[in-house]
Amino acid sequence: MRKDRNGQGWWRAAAVLLSAGALAAAMANAQVMAKPAGEAEAQDGQAALLAQAVAWVRGNQRLRVEYNYVMTAKVRLLLFWVGKDDVGGGYVRRGRSEADAQLETFQLLIGSDPAKATRNINRWGAVKEVVRRGADGNNGIESSAFFGFMKASKGSSVSEMEKELSKDGQNGGHLFEAIINRVEREGGISKVVPFRSEKDFTLYELESTEQVVFDRLASEAGRTKRVDAQLWAQCGRANGFLSSVAELVDAALAGRKVPVATCYFYHGERFTMKMKEASPVAEKKISVNLRGEEKPFERTYHDLLLTKFEIENHMTGKISRFELLLGTKGNLRGAPVRIDYQPNWWFRVILNLKELKSGEMKPPMNADQRK
Repeated sequence: MRKDRNGQGWWRAAAVLLSAGALAAAMANAQVMAKPAGEAEAQDGQAALLAQAVAWVRGNQRLRVEYNYVMTAKVRLLLFWVGKDDVGGGYVRRGRSEADAQLETFQLLIGSDPAKATRNINRWGAVKEVVRRGADGNNGIESSAFFGFMKASKGSSVSEMEKELSKDGQNGGHLFEAIINRVEREGGISKVVPFRSEKDFTLYELESTEQVVFDRLASEAGRTKRVDAQLWAQCGRANGFLSSVAELVDAALAGRKVPVATCYFYHGERFTMKMKEASPVAEKKISVNLRGEEKPFERTYHDLLLTKFEIENHMTGKISRFELLLGTKGNLRGAPVRIDYQPNWWFRVILNLKELKSGEMKPPMNADQRK
């Protein structure tokens, strides 16, 4: 099968929507023509689901753990790779809602830093996923909300990316794409909205970018897709992308025999995520050159698990792959100390753990983690 530009699996985080009131108003404005009673009721129900999803992702949370990363980017030139360290970064966060203990939160921010990257490349995305776990003691996921946005990129080769970069900011601004995705037992709904911004936001401006996204999505139409009961039954699960990764990481740490698989829905399409390999690594040395520093950032880890994942889109048949190098002991247990992702044949992203924070904490008000 073909590899995916599902590169957008990680980056494609899509962001979005508005407040509950604005969402309801936007959908109402799109439906000024009379609708049959049953259809109108269904649309009202879908609007309510999306509104609740927005409320979940905008709610206050208390972080349990935060992993901060430094990014290395590599480009394939014929038979070998060339790369550069410290061209960006990001974080992975996990916590719970302050208002509802049944709501667990996952966050992912990854992207380039235009002040460090070659040609001032600015490509990034942010995701927040909230899952509601059952109160019946089985801890199963009853519903999920996936929210995010990305600095859009369509280039599928080095030459196409060069052309894209040369035109960035022209034709009405910088292109972003956003999504809100809601799945519950027996169905789901999602909305994707592309939009342009005159300001070229960076990954250090997450909060202000989100506000622009909310405003734009309140007034623009988007592509809406539904997961009906028949399609949902092919998976039978309400989790999202990030909670699926967490589930398979837990399986690896528990010593489950590979392959281990789970499934999820994203924008009306069914995906299977499979952990195909989990191999012990006795020792791994990490060395990353940091901009402005005389000495490289170095770490030596012991007792690790190298896990290899594969994601299949059942609608398109496309495949994407990534690797996580996991800690297994102490405060590093379950921590991805290294994330390796290759969205296509010519480009590769490696994220190395730079800092770990654990324990109950409020997320910082300012998302700037430049230093």
